[in-house]
Amino acid sequence: MSLPVFSGEIIAQIIVDGILTGCLYALIAIGLAMIWGIVEIINFSHGEFLMIAAFLSYFLYTSVGLDPLISAPLAFITTFVLGYIIQRGIIDRILDAPFLSQIFATFALVLIMRNTMFVALGPDIRSISTWYSEAVIDIGEVRVSLVKLFIALIFITITAALHLFLTRTYIGTALRAISQDRIAAQLMGIDTRKIYALAFGIGAGLAGVGGALLSSFYYVFPEMGIPFTLIAFISVVLGGFGNILGPALGAIIVGLIQNIGAMVITPSMKDILVYIVFLAILLFRPTGIFSR
Repeated sequence: MSLPVFSGEIIAQIIVDGILTGCLYALIAIGLAMIWGIVEIINFSHGEFLMIAAFLSYFLYTSVGLDPLISAPLAFITTFVLGYIIQRGIIDRILDAPFLSQIFATFALVLIMRNTMFVALGPDIRSISTWYSEAVIDIGEVRVSLVKLFIALIFITITAALHLFLTRTYIGTALRAISQDRIAAQLMGIDTRKIYALAFGIGAGLAGVGGALLSSFYYVFPEMGIPFTLIAFISVVLGGFGNILGPALGAIIVGLIQNIGAMVITPSMKDILVYIVFLAILLFRPTGIFSR
């Protein structure tokens, strides 16, 4: 079976769509990487913060007409506070537990958060439509989704702000210090438990921003979180979590692979290529493509 031949315009379209999709994934992946790299726990409930924020954005839009792009900061604050509370109340108590116990605990959080929303709001699939949800603009021969372009610009802004926060503030320096050498950070007087909670809150908040933005063009339902947790996990493994750039580039690679898979195979099987690349990285470069 011969592979399809694509024109330059189609290849450019695949690349642009992949990068823009990857920008949304990157927001979620950077949040997971912060929790993984600083708190040293794989948070399988990460996507549930995205789900909660998506519902929050949905109800703000349908009740008071607040645009998802505008409600994104509120989604960040809400999920930051929720993440901070969960870390202090639950995660902090299992940090010294065996790895398997940590996994079970975060999976339990998935079930609690998802089923709470399921009982409270029901299984219905919801969606909203803004003026830009289906809008596209033509840049040369490439058609660009306006909502994904907005998301890419927001991603760049948030990433730049996060970089400044991590490099120019005391708390940011403390976060980086703990990720590099927690024993030395403790000897310097840094309260690691509080920093863990802040890192978990920021990571959850970034997932929340992703959820708010996602609600503007994607379906909102209680089970929506797990697929994005998996995408974030793969992105972090691909890129590594030593800095912001690694997970972001890993997420963009995932977006590109998905778009290539959709064109070369079928849209319903686009994730197969992602899993193949993921397994290859685990075998040959387990620390990530961009990790040092």
